[in-house]
Order: sequence, then C-alpha cells, then structure tokens
Amino acid sequence: MEKIDYLIDYLLKENREVKLDRLPQTEDEKKKVFRSLCNIREPGEISNEFLKVQDEYLQEELKNKDVTDVKDIKTINTSIKNSDKMCLWKGDITTLKIDAIVNAANSRGLGCFIPCHKCIDNQIHTFSGIELRNECDEIMKEKNYYLPTGEAFITKGYNLPAKYVIHTVGPIVYGEVTKKEEDELINAYTNSLEEAKEHNIRTIAFPCISTGEFRFPKDMAVKYAFLAVEKFLDKNRDSFDKIVFNVFSEEDCEIYESYIKQNSRN
Repeated sequence: MEKIDYLIDYLLKENREVKLDRLPQTEDEKKKVFRSLCNIREPGEISNEFLKVQDEYLQEELKNKDVTDVKDIKTINTSIKNSDKMCLWKGDITTLKIDAIVNAANSRGLGCFIPCHKCIDNQIHTFSGIELRNECDEIMKEKNYYLPTGEAFITKGYNLPAKYVIHTVGPIVYGEVTKKEEDELINAYTNSLEEAKEHNIRTIAFPCISTGEFRFPKDMAVKYAFLAVEKFLDKNRDSFDKIVFNVFSEEDCEIYESYIKQNSRN
C-alpha cells in the first residue's frame, strides 16, 4: 500500500487545514481518506511525481474491476425509431470501455466537492484522477465558472476506461416539472451528442441525467432521454455506432425496460 500512503501524505501536507483524528490503518480506510482528500481539493498545480503515482494506483484499481467493453453491449433493436443504435446497460459507468461517457455535472463544472458523495459527478472525478478537475478548471475559467443548464463541454477521460467525458448540467426540479425544465433536459442530451459528433465520437453512454439529486421524475426523464436521442439520430445516424442508456439501480432498469416495452410495436 505504499502508493496510497504516499498519495495521502502528499495531500495532507498540501492541505494543512485538514486534521485527521488518526491516520487510516486498513485498506478501506485509506481508500476512503484518499478519495475524500481528492474530492475536496481545489484545482491547481500538483507535482508530476504525484500524478505518476496516482495514475499507477488508479490503473491498478481499475484492473481489479469488471470492465465492460461497449462492443459487448447489444442494441435494443425494437420498433422504437433508431433503436438499432441504442443500448440499455445496467452497471457502473466508470467501468465502461467506450469512446465517451456523459457526466451529470453541476453548474460550476468542477466536479463534486463533497467527500465520498455517491453522485455520478463525484464517482467520475474520483476514478479519473485529479487531472480531470484541473482540465475542467481551464475550461470553466473561460465560462466564468458557470455552465448553463443544458449546455455541455468535453474533457479527456484520464484513468477511466472511457477516452472522453462530456459534462452537462440537467435541470433542478423544485416542484412540478415545467416546460422549461423539459426542454433543458432534452438540451442536455442533445448538446452532449452534438459535442460528441464534433469530436468524432462513435460510442457514448448517458447516465439518468437529473433524476438523482436534481429530482427530475424518473418516469418522465426516460421519455425525454429517448426523444432527444431519437431526434438527434434522425439527422445524424451515420455519426454514431452505439448510444448507451446507462442505469445503475434495479429501479432505473425497470423504468427503462418498461418504457421500451410500452413504446415498441413488436
């Protein structure tokens, strides 16, 4: 565990405001502390030695995970329009080998700063490495650290199996869903696809945007996800090989399967 010990020691020395009651002893404790320190770290310069050790450590961790290749995911192939380009896959999006995954980001665009939070934004930044936040920072500087709802930008994937990450902001729902929020969710999918097309990305995976912390009703969100992808493929079929709808929970999987069944004629 020399690598993770070095990484924790570096981050603690870098951020003197962090005080631990005791140093982590077990492997699980060390992983949690390392992740937390990365989560709370503001973007900024970091030594090449740290990045080298971090990348080696994250790649070793990735080897211990079950990585899924998008080539092995079957398309839906129902009577839903353009479904021969669409896939439904249940799993951890950070273990998907694909051209690009989509990150359900927040408007600051720098990732989740809450230690070990379960949101996808936190997961993606954790397992890609500190380089991702630094690249996001360079992009967000030009946007005055505000990414409007529905817009998107692209970064490298770093230590993820995915080559790229496309970051987009879905709408936050406070009560009943409005027409504006419906349009913003569609835009999040559409603009992500546009970003992918511009960078010659052939395969892309979407999480269930806005259905977690942002409270967009899941049974409604799936409809707009499919509508956005169907419409985009109408004009850009040749630009993509596979577009994956990624679900993580059994509940989400059932919602997507139900939508597919209800909207298929065969």
